[in-house]
Amino acid sequence: MDIAENNQLDIRNISPKVRQLIKMYAHVNKCKQSEMLERIVLEWNAQQSDSERPSGDEDE
Repeated sequence: MDIAENNQLDIRNISPKVRQLIKMYAHVNKCKQSEMLERIVLEWNAQQSDSERPSGDEDE
């Protein structure tokens, strides 16, 4: 997935099946597809960040 110059996510590189799911999720959540995609990416990044971060107990 590319981020264009204006920081908009580029949906053209996403498979048609995933685009359809994003469209359905956007409809259910009453938002634009671009907003839904941004939410998905932000959530994915947050989960990746959490999984890479060691817990505080491991350092003690």
